[in-house]
Amino acid sequence: MASPLRIALLWILVVVSALSVAFVSHLCREKYSELTAMEREANQLQVDYGKYLLEQSAWGSLQRIENMAAKNLQMHSPLPEEILMIKRQ
Repeated sequence: MASPLRIALLWILVVVSALSVAFVSHLCREKYSELTAMEREANQLQVDYGKYLLEQSAWGSLQRIENMAAKNLQMHSPLPEEILMIKRQ
């Protein structure tokens, strides 16, 4: 027969094992929660980066630059008679 000391020791080991499983499960849930939060943040950063690229291309478009040069600096594309060709000898 098993002695009461062995049974008590087995019960203690079972309880410690159960608590360990619960603790590890808790840690896994915490880490998974952190992972999903970081993935959400990464997705938001991707969206923001896409918006930034779109805005950058809009502000740097040639049409916008030409319009601002004409409006603010009174510049225009040269007429054919205003173009000088220089030959190198």
